[in-house]
Amino acid sequence: MQRSFPRRPFSAALILFGLILWPILHADRLYIDDMGRASAGYLGWGSDGRPLANVLMEVVNAGTPLTDITPVPQIGALLMLAGLAALLARRLKLAGSWLPALCALPLAGSPYYLENLSYKFDVLTMTSALVLAAIAALDPVRGRLQLPRKMLFLLMALCLYQPAANVYVLLVIAQVVIGQLRDTNPAALLRQLGSQIGATLLACVLYVVVLKHTVRGGYAGEHSNIDPSAFAANLNHFWHYAVMTLTTLNGWVLLILAGVAVPLSLLAAMRYAVRQWSGASTGLRIVLCLAVPVLPLALLLAPWGPMLLLADPVFAPRVMIGFGALMTTSAVILTAATPLLKADHRHAIGVLILPAAVMVLIASVYGNSLEQQKAYEDNLSGNMVDDIAALREQTPLDNIALLGQAGHPPVVRHNLRRHPILAELLPVHLTQGWGWAAEQLRLFGNVPRIREIDPATVASLREQKPAIVRAAYRVYLRDRVAVFVFKPTGEPPPVR
Repeated sequence: MQRSFPRRPFSAALILFGLILWPILHADRLYIDDMGRASAGYLGWGSDGRPLANVLMEVVNAGTPLTDITPVPQIGALLMLAGLAALLARRLKLAGSWLPALCALPLAGSPYYLENLSYKFDVLTMTSALVLAAIAALDPVRGRLQLPRKMLFLLMALCLYQPAANVYVLLVIAQVVIGQLRDTNPAALLRQLGSQIGATLLACVLYVVVLKHTVRGGYAGEHSNIDPSAFAANLNHFWHYAVMTLTTLNGWVLLILAGVAVPLSLLAAMRYAVRQWSGASTGLRIVLCLAVPVLPLALLLAPWGPMLLLADPVFAPRVMIGFGALMTTSAVILTAATPLLKADHRHAIGVLILPAAVMVLIASVYGNSLEQQKAYEDNLSGNMVDDIAALREQTPLDNIALLGQAGHPPVVRHNLRRHPILAELLPVHLTQGWGWAAEQLRLFGNVPRIREIDPATVASLREQKPAIVRAAYRVYLRDRVAVFVFKPTGEPPPVR
């Protein structure tokens, strides 16, 4: 008999993920790439090796050019995430309503995934990739369709957003550890792992073909070159990035949750080897011994996955989906271990409530900061466009130039001191040398092209009287160029 849909975990997850998503939705800020897509309606994901993202967004928008259809993509992402919590409950046999929701929450409630949720146009493609990768790992289908189904789901995830594949790897490891804790037959565990490895290899081979036919230089080409010698440096950099951006007490709660999986997997592998040793063959004993060091090590590597082999990987929150998956892996392993500690799912809920509260807190502060940043830069942009129009009445202007960056308003600067991760999540669109400054200004009117100015000109500006003085910037005129010089705010630089 077919089991009914787990509605109670679904409803609980809707509430928790809604608490994460609502502050971002309420802030209603066009986030980096959103500005160009909202004004020009282009796709552009195919050249980054994400052709399925083009297809998905063209279907959702009923054709091209794209338009901002907020909150439809966000609601779609919310429903998919709640459905994933229900799948997690059924596949891993998680009891109750709130336990599956709390275990699934870090997948998209992680502070790093807040950047992914902030993209109005990309939230659906990135979340679809995350959910498909999780389905590929959790798919319970047996028989001949098992391997091709897993391969298809994983390939689709790669074609939507590549870093989501790390969710797949971590949930596969989680199921192995849970199987050990529940004394699953070794043959069944090995068959399950074998199908996952086979699906992974097939999906990767097919995706290499996709890459050869889609990636066309630019940003994707710059960050897709392979260099195995960079493995150790990249591993150190990713973990350093995580530790430095989560340095507060709240952040350490999340780091501890993420780290719990490592010792638990070690203990689970050792316990399983002892319990299975007497009846195991020589080959199986070798596998049992290998599992003891391999599983904890794999958990340290899996959050970053193939990015460890890149010559120049992107170090930004949006690619760190694996960190949230590691927290979920820790949560489900901890839940599976509770019976061995003479506890039940209520004790697991008690432990997981604290990191859930931290994630909701950070999401709320982030959403409020995002709203403040939007209002601040929109006000500056309107003033700048008006200043350009006034200067054009006085003198010919061919270009404008920006020196420095607009920085953050006082409330946001306060929040940055309290939560360092916000420095990574709050882009300043009005920044020298960043292409999105032009897009930000064009939202408020027609402006000349932004150009760079040489260092000699920059140095000589200090001796010139400004044409316009405002609280946040000064405007100088030089050779038919209006140079906007932002006043420094003394903020700490982002972690890179």
